[in-house]
Order: sequence, then C-alpha cells, then structure tokens
Amino acid sequence: MTWTDERVMRLRELWAQGLSASQIAAQIGGISRNAVIGKAHRLGLEGRPSPIRSGGPRTKPRPRIKPTMPQPAAPRPAPGLSGVTVKRREIPPEPALQIPTATKATNGPGSGHDCAWPIGNPGETDFHFCDRPAVEGRPYCAHHCAMAYIRKDKTAAA
Repeated sequence: MTWTDERVMRLRELWAQGLSASQIAAQIGGISRNAVIGKAHRLGLEGRPSPIRSGGPRTKPRPRIKPTMPQPAAPRPAPGLSGVTVKRREIPPEPALQIPTATKATNGPGSGHDCAWPIGNPGETDFHFCDRPAVEGRPYCAHHCAMAYIRKDKTAAA
C-alpha cells in the first residue's frame, strides 16, 4: 500500500473530524490502524488524547479493600500420593523463662554471648532478649536455633 495524495488528503479530513485511527483505516481501506497512526505522526497532525487515559478525576472513588490476615491452610495431600497428608513441623513450646532484670537492658544482638531472640514487643517495657547462652557460631540458643533454622536433609551442615 502506498500513500497517494488522495489518501493523504482523506486521512487529513477524517483526522480533523475526530475519527479514530481504526475508523480512518476502515474508511480508506487497505491500510492498518498503525499505518494511519504512523502517517499522522509523520505529517505532524495534531495529537489527540487517548480514550483510555482520561485526564479528569473519577466520578466515584473506588472503595478501599481492607487487607485481612491469611488463615493457615489445612494440610493437603502430597502431589501424586492420594490419601497421604503432609504434616507441618511441630515446634516445641518455649519453657517459661526467669529473666533477671539486669539482663533485659544489657543483652541483645551484638552482645556476643547471649541468645539474640527477641521476646515481647519492642515498644513495651517488658521487651527483652533470651538470656540463654548462644550456640557457637550462631546468634541464638539451641532452642531458638531449632525454630530459626530448618535443615533441608540429614546431610546439611548445622
């Protein structure tokens, strides 16, 4: 398809009337919508706002959806094993700790000798870190290491 003088004049007329590129392509015939857009651009015809992007504010604001906390999923059968369910790893409950008042303010991450597992909420007065001795090379005691680190298989390093 070539752009003859007649087709260019027809393009200019239809463009000025406000027809869409698809409508112009259909009326001229034998050209695509993209060909119309490209030729209009090369001719320097006045651009028009996109019908998709409206410049004005929305007439009605969308309602906000309040996020909810996801509920834990029930155990599902493993793929390919009908009737077999996969159980989640049970973490033993933490025994009650007797924490001296002095360790609440002095220990924590970076102290180098005590477990750095946080207990409580940071904004509250009873917030502290576990005061048990840390496992060599780890920031946590043995109990909290069992909760923080999960081995992929029996041959994985501790």
